[in-house]
Formats: sequence, structure tokens, C-alpha cells
Amino acid sequence: MPGQIKRILVLGASGKVGRLLRLAWDRNPPDGVALILQSRRDVGIHWQPGLPNPFGHVDVVIALWGVTHGSDAELSANTSLSLQAQTLAIECGATRVLHCSSVAVYAPKDGLLSEEDPTGSLNPYGHAKLQMERALATAEGPARTILRIGSVAGAESLASAVQRGWQGDAEMLQLDRFPDGKGPARSYIAPSDLADVLIGLATCSTDLPAVLNVGAPSPVHMEGLLAAADHPFAWKTAPEAARQYAVMDCTRLCALTGLSSAAADPAHIMTDWLALEGRV
Repeated sequence: MPGQIKRILVLGASGKVGRLLRLAWDRNPPDGVALILQSRRDVGIHWQPGLPNPFGHVDVVIALWGVTHGSDAELSANTSLSLQAQTLAIECGATRVLHCSSVAVYAPKDGLLSEEDPTGSLNPYGHAKLQMERALATAEGPARTILRIGSVAGAESLASAVQRGWQGDAEMLQLDRFPDGKGPARSYIAPSDLADVLIGLATCSTDLPAVLNVGAPSPVHMEGLLAAADHPFAWKTAPEAARQYAVMDCTRLCALTGLSSAAADPAHIMTDWLALEGRV
């Protein structure tokens, strides 16, 4: 029915990314949506797998939850949590689940990484997310889309260094400089852009692809982000084994959500995060 409010369940709303998304949604509440937030002991409804389902009917589940560090056994929880999200979606009558994966699942490549490119992570986190994706391929439950997300400003290692500077402990970061004179390039996205993307995908009236890359439309260079954050850095010659580009092709995402080229502007990315943190 036109005008019907969509109920969206957000699992893992207290994590690093979840906190930033809450700030973005609080600043600009999405229209036509009721957000139901879940955490184990922080915000929203306190719940964890194994407890009775308290959520009632929901239309879409966004599964932010996951494990980013730890042993192989601890990282394997990414698979069990994704399957629990599918089970919960069945119980709640949801028709769509958005699962958060990572750019880390891709095998290294010189050039843009498309959704069809080979996977084969070199690090334990990426391997765990890849195992999660494989388990979801045959999981029961409603339609699911795996979101291979790049770096979310404010929830990655560069942000940690910037935040230490707020406490008067700014460290001079060493940044690899490659033969073209530039530093590392990565797929980044501003928290508010990610918040809009997730709502757009959750409420999309057409079927979604099984896998979607999530990031700004073009590469973001680390020196631009540091300059925009006014954080000190010094160049060093990149070692031969250093990887300059780990960037995804986000054409499909932009077509579905209308994410514009401005989303790749380092000043936009950093200003958005700093504004959410009350720093500008």
C-alpha cells in the first residue's frame, strides 16, 4: 500500500558502524521507515540469539552484527550470526535481509573489483566473511543481499589515529608514496551516505542483486582524507609489496541508490564524519 511504513530491524546497532548510522539517522530521520534497533546490552531492544523473539513483524532485516577481530573460532561467529539473521527474518515475516560483508573477501587485483571478480582473502577476517557468504548461498529464509562494504569513515584505523589527536595525542602517520606520487587508494564511504544507501536498498521496490559492492563511486586517496581531517602525516617510499589500490566498482550500487560522484570527495567524507561527532 502507498504510504505504508516499512519496519526495518537493525541487528548490531551498538557496533562502530551502528553507532555512526544511528547518529546519521537521528540527524536526518528517513521517511516512511520505522527503525527497530537491536543490541545485546546497549541501545534499542536488548536481545541475543537463543532468547525469544521480541520484535514482532518486520519488513526488512539489516544485519550489521559481526566479529572483526579474534581467533579463527571467534571470527567464525560471522557465519552463525548471518544464519541467525535469516532465521529471525523468517520468524518476523521479513522479505529481505541485507548482510554486511567486506571488500576483504576479494583476491588482490590491480584495477577496480567487480562483484564477479575472484574471491580469496589473504587475511583471517576476509576469510571468515567469505565463509559467511558461502553459507548464505544455501541458507533458508527470504531473499538476501550481501553487501561488500569498503571503509566507513569513522569506523576504521585512520579514524582511530584522528581521534587520538582530539585528546592531544596526535601521531605523525607514515603514508606510503607510490611511483605516481599518490598514496594508497581505497573504497570509502561517509557514514551518512551509508545510512542513506541502506535505507534505499531496504525500501527498494525491485529485486536486488545477490551481491553488491558498497563504497563511493571512485577511489579515495588516504592523503586527501588526512588533509581534510587536518591530521599530520609524512611520506615514505612505498615498499615493492605494498598494494596501492584496493578499490571496488560500485556502478551497480550507484544505479540503485543514486549515490553521486560527490560521495568520493575526501572533504565530504571527513566533514560528514566529523559533523556527526560534533567536531565541526
